[in-house]
Amino acid sequence: MYRYIAVVWDIRQPSVERSALILKAAVAAQSNEWSIAYDRPGILVAHKGARTNGGNVRCLRNGTGVILGNIFRREHTDYSSRPAIHLDHRESQSVVDSGGQHLIDRFWGAYVAIIYDEKHQRHFVVRDPSANLGCYQAKHEGADIVFSHLEECIRFLPLSCAINRDYLRRWLVFSGLQCRDSGLDNVVNVIGGERLTLSGGATERTHLWNPVDIAKKSRFEDPNKAAEELRTVVQTTIDAWASCYEDITHQLSGGLDSSIVAGCLAQSPSRPRVRYLNISADVGFDEEPLHISGVDKKLSAKLKAIAGTGDERYFARLVADRWKVPLLEKERYRSMDLARLWQAPLMPTPPMLYTVMELEDNKIELASKFGTQAFFSGLAGDSVFLATIQPLPAMDYAYVHGLNSHLWQHVMATATLSKDSVWTVLQKVLRHGILRRPYRSPVNVLTKGTMLREEVIQDLCEHDFGGYWEKMAYKLPPGKQLHLAGITGHVYDDYIFASGRHVEHVEPLHSQPISELALQIPTYTVLTGGISRGLARRAFGDLLPAEIRKRQVKGTGNPFYQHIVRQNMGLLRDHLLDGRLVNDGYLDRRELMAFLCADEPVFETVQAGRLLRYLSAEIWLQQWTDLRYRIAA
Repeated sequence: MYRYIAVVWDIRQPSVERSALILKAAVAAQSNEWSIAYDRPGILVAHKGARTNGGNVRCLRNGTGVILGNIFRREHTDYSSRPAIHLDHRESQSVVDSGGQHLIDRFWGAYVAIIYDEKHQRHFVVRDPSANLGCYQAKHEGADIVFSHLEECIRFLPLSCAINRDYLRRWLVFSGLQCRDSGLDNVVNVIGGERLTLSGGATERTHLWNPVDIAKKSRFEDPNKAAEELRTVVQTTIDAWASCYEDITHQLSGGLDSSIVAGCLAQSPSRPRVRYLNISADVGFDEEPLHISGVDKKLSAKLKAIAGTGDERYFARLVADRWKVPLLEKERYRSMDLARLWQAPLMPTPPMLYTVMELEDNKIELASKFGTQAFFSGLAGDSVFLATIQPLPAMDYAYVHGLNSHLWQHVMATATLSKDSVWTVLQKVLRHGILRRPYRSPVNVLTKGTMLREEVIQDLCEHDFGGYWEKMAYKLPPGKQLHLAGITGHVYDDYIFASGRHVEHVEPLHSQPISELALQIPTYTVLTGGISRGLARRAFGDLLPAEIRKRQVKGTGNPFYQHIVRQNMGLLRDHLLDGRLVNDGYLDRRELMAFLCADEPVFETVQAGRLLRYLSAEIWLQQWTDLRYRIAA
């Protein structure tokens, strides 16, 4: 995977240039891996993993900046081959004069742009809206360090990184935090679509892309027109990504989203070599009953009704047979070696390697054996296509249109979707649609069982866990607020580890054109017919085996993680009971003791995945403590 480190400093302060000189010397010493992508007064950019054809780096004319990563023009539609993108003098100047807005408006992809505005003696850093290429900022000896991967950065520059205790306590409650801060005080996440203006040692942040404003431009009420547009945009986007590679391995779970990507790949005009990889978990509900904590019995029953086992090979085989593509079937390790978690790279947040350990191994093997250049998947489909059983369509329709003759059909469809009574749906329509009172998801992170000490979480509220854009979306219909939160609330490169050093990873459904279109389609159209991901089923119906198009069940890994916890109770006791999380006052040792020393773990109160996240955080804390001691010495 492509990686970069940039040092930006004020040329009026020559003493601050030291970090750049250190980086340049380190790159020269590792010239077999690293090289200089951009070198101008006040800025130095080093990178590794660049393609030989220059596809990962594009320099603006007259030394005004560099674009790192993959970009595509919005108006381009012919992807029978990889499009050649050259920014001439005029377009380069438009990028500079607009402070990067020109890139957001005219291009899309997975990129970070570093731009020099000589007229005003300032630099811009722009991260693309999908945030698919990592982008963090830190301060070091008066300079700004911008980088994609922390493990690479600290090899060259000994950043000062104390633990951000407030972030960590929130992460221990909910690991899906999406915000500017990170688990380290000196490392800041650059939000997708955000611009940093660096001048005189100061940083100004501006949003060049605002998903809330995009969602306000609602269109495509007609499901047929919406389905046609969705089909076109998704196909074109996947065509663009596919044109970049000759050999692709697609992670085919057998679910709806990955099957849609598989069908679109089969239509791609560039005709890359494609194979499928399916990873299954052989621990089913017969061995490990599914436990869901933090919700009432009614919702728990609904969730269990649509939960499938982690073995979806049957459905993956249907897709492979449909497109005549070879399918590689692998299984998760029932005897997962949790000691391997100590091999995870240093990251700004605790790395959850346990979620993808076997997948990582298989990716590395396939890259070596078959020459795979990129891994695709259907990740982000749940968010974009809106997988839900919440009663959103009728509430949103009433919010937008009020009481009219069409509302009843949306009430009936919503009752089908949510499995609520018509009376219950009508109550919610009145309260949250007509009266526009705030709607809260029935799944609240604060109601889920934890083993944190009371004083650690007593002052936390739901607001502390919302994504950056969720806090600004309060004027949108309630369902669209949740839709927006899902679309903007995930960074998938946090789940890429050692395989990222060997091969690129693409989540095509998590791309700017698809996100923007999804934001503009009302939820009652996205969930057409009262069916979860109903519009996607309609748009891609001819590409899907009938069993997958109609299937409402989703595979879950919870039983598998319950099995892993049972098998590793001794290891968990050894590392958690007297570990840093306990000694630093995060975890309640008595509750841990009661759970880890019981004859039978009680997953009804604390889910297995939470225990594994605690272990990941424990290891991460120890790694950073050891590193700080080494730097200080």
